[in-house]
Amino acid sequence: MFKQRMKVFSAGLAGTALVLLSGCSALTGDDSGNGSDTSEDGFTDVTSQVASWDMCEVLSPDPIRDKAAATTYAEGPNHVDMGSAIDAESVSCRAEIEVVDTDGTSIWMQVHLGVFPGNSTEHVDDMWAMRQEGWYRDNVETNVRDLTAEDLLIDADLEGEWDQAHAYAILGTEGERSGEAGSMIVDARTSNYIVEAYLTIPTDAEKTAAARYGLSQEEIDARTALAFDRSELVNWVADEYIYTMFEAVSSQLES
Repeated sequence: MFKQRMKVFSAGLAGTALVLLSGCSALTGDDSGNGSDTSEDGFTDVTSQVASWDMCEVLSPDPIRDKAAATTYAEGPNHVDMGSAIDAESVSCRAEIEVVDTDGTSIWMQVHLGVFPGNSTEHVDDMWAMRQEGWYRDNVETNVRDLTAEDLLIDADLEGEWDQAHAYAILGTEGERSGEAGSMIVDARTSNYIVEAYLTIPTDAEKTAAARYGLSQEEIDARTALAFDRSELVNWVADEYIYTMFEAVSSQLES
């Protein structure tokens, strides 16, 4: 079982909902005609440019659907503008992938792919902390399925063309928590914006049943109710797809 273990962020946020942060920088016009504004300190506000996109055309969930061996969406994909109740500061593409297990039971897997444009570097810093620390608080420190930091399959800084990137993924893979559902978040940022992938990871009912019956870990690992490997999926998102997403956003901003 491949696990990436690096730095763990501490969580110190008091609320679960994102709030719109105020604060303006002195902006000057950008003669490039791409809808962005550049301040005297070099910060470029790309909010209006990002807000004009159909995010499902820029960041498609189709490769994730295919990787999960699914053929249909239970919902979406849907473009979601800034100001939504879930992520007020992002423009995103959201979908519910329908995964069918070996018993014919349909399981929904949420996929949120988005861009968080900032109005200053400090604003991007704040959004980064809220996304990363907020995920850690909600999914590690207060996990409803009793998963803990020991169940983090991925906790790693990622190298790339960005300024900073970090991936978390948590799901039950060992012992009595084998097969438990989880989630993942990958954020890649510049000084101007954040590109994010957020996924829920479905339960593997065969593994949870085997764990309840006290089977060995080898026997648990050999059983699955899903047509895809959950660990392979989250590692693929962190190792490959976030790079595809970041490149797509960068290219769109340059067009």
